[in-house]
Amino acid sequence: MGCLIVQRPSSPESAPYYFVAIHNEPYHFPGGEAKLAEAYSTLKRMIAKADQYDIKLTLMFAAQWADHISESPERMAELESWKMQGHEIAAHHHSIYHGNWDGYTDYSEEEAEAQRIEQGVEPEEYLGTLEDYTDKLKKLNQDVKSGCMNEEHDKRAMPEAIIYGTCSGFANCGEVGTRLSDRVAEKGKNEYVLTGAVGGIVRKWLAHFQITTPERREAGGTVFSSMNASHVYGVITHSAAGVQEQECYKFLEFLHSVDPQGNRSRTVSEVIEQQLLPEKTVSGDLLDQGMNG
Repeated sequence: MGCLIVQRPSSPESAPYYFVAIHNEPYHFPGGEAKLAEAYSTLKRMIAKADQYDIKLTLMFAAQWADHISESPERMAELESWKMQGHEIAAHHHSIYHGNWDGYTDYSEEEAEAQRIEQGVEPEEYLGTLEDYTDKLKKLNQDVKSGCMNEEHDKRAMPEAIIYGTCSGFANCGEVGTRLSDRVAEKGKNEYVLTGAVGGIVRKWLAHFQITTPERREAGGTVFSSMNASHVYGVITHSAAGVQEQECYKFLEFLHSVDPQGNRSRTVSEVIEQQLLPEKTVSGDLLDQGMNG
């Protein structure tokens, strides 16, 4: 796909910039509250490990997490400490096309229910519009503006407030408009910021790779090591105990070995706003198309 491979960074200054995002899932199903509470404990451990290495995380929260955190003064205090450490509080949305819809959509309740039934699943409870979703996230970050909104399939999954994303469905290296799965390690390589208009609002995207298994984590490290200082490598994982938690720690350790001071670490918004990459525009026609396969 034309993503240039170069030699391994020889020093922190020659390494690529990078971002690490954590998806915090909605668990929008019966008994999900207990699963979310477990995941919150996992997330705290992951943040503590990142703090040891001075690596900033982009913490992407489902609306259910906004409820869980905001109802507790202790958890809100922890959230403020994460902000002070430099972590970004961002958004995560599961649309009606996801395996577990989070209950928010700008489709009507009837349209959403019909789509879920068509997918062969029991429709989750409808909770509101994307504006309602954004209002939830603003309990955590009044200025929330970045996230992964499951917009690969349908750009209508993007609320107005979210202007920076990582889930366009496109690669950010090689030819503009190339679609690539985020389970392919080269997907995390960002040579440019992708821009385009959705709902009359200019949005900007980075791309990420999922480091959710040992094989993927190793593949991500290989691609990272092939890159130079002018590019950005992006990865995501989930606040899930077990394999994903351990692979996250191993990848953070790898990043620390290359960048001991965390000087190349950035959040999603920082990559875009610090203009670390050039911008390239994708056409509206391509943005309007769903994922192919």
